[in-house]
Amino acid sequence: MVAMEGKRKLVLSLMVLFVMLPLCAAGLQSARTSLPATATQTGLLPVDRTIGQVAQPDSDEAHQVLSAALKEEYSFDWTETHIAEPVRAALVRLFDGWLSTHLPCTDILMSVSRINADGSTAITVRTGDSCMSFVLSGGLIVSMAETEL
Repeated sequence: MVAMEGKRKLVLSLMVLFVMLPLCAAGLQSARTSLPATATQTGLLPVDRTIGQVAQPDSDEAHQVLSAALKEEYSFDWTETHIAEPVRAALVRLFDGWLSTHLPCTDILMSVSRINADGSTAITVRTGDSCMSFVLSGGLIVSMAETEL
């Protein structure tokens, strides 16, 4: 008798689960598409497998500064204009090849910006088959790192 009662509870639980699961899944799907507050204002941008959520190149000041810099031809003047002086020599030594190969960038994807603890802003950029992470502070590049695709 006890075994039969246990089987009834199990069958009843499974029936409730099979009825509730599609309802819950339908609720999650609609919540997932309706929650972003900016969806009606700017539209949804894709999520790139390497850089994450994509942002417009003019979405904030850091994006505008970096986007403008990446559209310029790489030169000595470019380094003085866009890279902070204390790190300029090191970044040029490390990334001269990447900068001379990829600048000016015409087709880029930029990640949403992330504010670091020191107030600097991190943005990852994907151009063609290459990806670079930039950190900006005061409108200048203070750090760079090549990111694997």
